Amino acid sequence: MDIVSLLILGIVQGITEWIPISSKTQVTFVYLTFFKGNVSTVIPVLLYAHLGTLLAAILYFRKEIICLGRTFSDSPFDIRGHLRGKTGFLFTALLFTGLVGVPLLLLERTFFPTFEAGLLYAVMGAGLIITGLLLLSHNGTTTRTTDEVTWKDGILTGLLQGLSTLPGISRSGTSTTGLIWRGFDSESSFYLSFFLSIPTVFFAEILLYLGGGLVSFPITDGLILFTTSFIVGYLTLGTLLNIVRKVNIAYVVLALGLIIIVVGLSGVG
Repeated sequence: MDIVSLLILGIVQGITEWIPISSKTQVTFVYLTFFKGNVSTVIPVLLYAHLGTLLAAILYFRKEIICLGRTFSDSPFDIRGHLRGKTGFLFTALLFTGLVGVPLLLLERTFFPTFEAGLLYAVMGAGLIITGLLLLSHNGTTTRTTDEVTWKDGILTGLLQGLSTLPGISRSGTSTTGLIWRGFDSESSFYLSFFLSIPTVFFAEILLYLGGGLVSFPITDGLILFTTSFIVGYLTLGTLLNIVRKVNIAYVVLALGLIIIVVGLSGVG
């Protein structure tokens, strides 16, 4: 790939990772449609791109991570105390994400590279429409804040987030929906969702994709893609966090889903 294409893909990842429109769908769509990429190399492209935004999230939430680490090290055996806070939420959310997501991810790794572009677009578009409907479906009062999160909130959040391993379904969209359903306000829901992305991406994107996804992709191209997504992701995370929590982006998600389906059915790319 040429450097301009890699820079564009990194920019797309760096921006869309923080919006519930499925960054993997947007990167895949741009890669296949505009750069005529090969479906068989989509996974390594996504891996390098997500590595960049993973590092961006770690840097952005570094104080929160350090604080959790100190709290755990000061009282490692206070199980009840940890379960009542963010540590318990992260653990439970990851557990239930794995129960749903790992089997789906293994199926995706098996069948994703064999999809034709048109079918892949249709699947991704349908996934975005599901995300949009989830975002529109919450009801009731949402007044809880990040300080009130417990392990119980991780159950529903993890179950929904596990669905995001499917093409087109947004990780941030599903996890945010779960938190809103649990009564958290928009700001806290997006904040906790982005924080949850750190361990989720580490386990799902790195450990499960690493077993062969990198060998078919040039390391130099991967480093360019990684660096670009990291820089753009870090620079945009705070701004997009402020914007997306104030705007009902569900309609944008639905529109993108329809557009991608139309592109797939029209045979473009």
